[in-house]
Amino acid sequence: MVSLAFIGTIQHDIARDAMRRLVDTIKADAQADCIVVCNANGLFSTASKLDEQLGILFDCGIDLVTVGEQAISRSACRSVFAKAEWPVIKAANLAGSTTGTSIKTISHSGCTLHFVCTMDGTGKVPSGYPHEILEEFFKNKKDKFPVVINENGNDFRYLKALAWKYSDRDYPVMVFGSGTGVQTGISKQFTQNCLLQCDVGSVATENTIYGIDTQQWWTKAIDRRPITLLPKWGSLLCDYTIVWLNSEKIEKFSVKSVRI
Repeated sequence: MVSLAFIGTIQHDIARDAMRRLVDTIKADAQADCIVVCNANGLFSTASKLDEQLGILFDCGIDLVTVGEQAISRSACRSVFAKAEWPVIKAANLAGSTTGTSIKTISHSGCTLHFVCTMDGTGKVPSGYPHEILEEFFKNKKDKFPVVINENGNDFRYLKALAWKYSDRDYPVMVFGSGTGVQTGISKQFTQNCLLQCDVGSVATENTIYGIDTQQWWTKAIDRRPITLLPKWGSLLCDYTIVWLNSEKIEKFSVKSVRI
C-alpha cells in the first residue's frame, strides 16, 4: 500500500525549516510510503525568487508540483518549464504554452500513479475544456494504474461532473480541486473507487489573506488605495489530504489542517 498526500496551494514564499517540518509531519501521519504533491499557484504568482522557492519544496521532500494558468503569468514562470529542471506539471488545456509537461507518472513502493493537471480558467488566459483533454488521456490509457487529476478552478459543479464522468473506471480515480484556497471535505463519488475533493485548501500565514495582512488587503482591494502589499510572517496554517491506496482500490482518506 502507498499513500498520496496532497498539500493545499502554497500561497507565498515559505521558509525551508517550515516546509521541512510540514512534510515531516505529513509523512509521520501517513505512516506508509508517501508521495507528496502540492499546488503552487500562489508561488508562481508572487515569488520574487521562484527557482529558489521551488528548490526548497523539492529539497524538503515534495515529489511533484502542479500549477494552473499561473504557469505563463510571468517570464520567471515560463522559464521553469523551458529549463525542465524540476518535476512541475502545468494545466494540459492551457493554450499558447508550448514548453513543459502536463502529465507525470510516478512509481513508488510497487504502486504507479498517473498525474494530470487541468484548469477551467478565469478567462484571462485562453484555454480549452478540461474534459476534452481528459477524454484524450483516458482513450489512450492502456494500463490500470490509478489516476490523480488536479483541476485548477472554483466551479464545484464542474468538478463533481468530472468525477462522475470518470467514476466508471476499474481503477482508482481521484479528483482534487485547487482554486478557492479554502479546504473542503473529501468524499467517495458515484463509485467506491472515485474520490472528489473540491478544494485542497492552502498553506499560508495564519490569520492573513493568502499571506497578506488583512488590513492591507482591505485598504487596497476594498478602499482602492494604492499601497504596496507586503507579506506578513508568522505561524503557517497548512491544509493537507492523505489517501491510502493500492493499484486496485482506495483504502481510506484523511483531511487535516496543522499549524507549523
